[in-house]
Amino acid sequence: MQLRQLVSLYKGFSDPTRLRILNLLTQRTELKVGEIARILQIPQSTVSRQLAQLRASSLIQDERDGTWVKYSIVQSSIIDEGHLLTTVRLAAEMCPELMADLSRMHELVPEDVDKPAIA
Repeated sequence: MQLRQLVSLYKGFSDPTRLRILNLLTQRTELKVGEIARILQIPQSTVSRQLAQLRASSLIQDERDGTWVKYSIVQSSIIDEGHLLTTVRLAAEMCPELMADLSRMHELVPEDVDKPAIA
């Protein structure tokens, strides 16, 4: 991995909204833009911009499902073995705002029982 790629990866974590989105995606296999916007209580356009940055940082990927686009965490060694997502989960335990986001997610978006969350 080149330094430029590493900087881009960490840039994905450097914005409060992007961190909030990553927090949600560490707990669910996939989420749609509208679901994320509802959970975070922010405009869908803001979510879309932040998702674009997360894609550019190679932290998330999107998948089309008919008219819907679902977003999920990229499975890669730098993310998995680097414990980057573990850091997000630990931060959530210490940050009331991130915990509130998770609570809202559990209330607003039913969990997909067929697909486990990222370990």
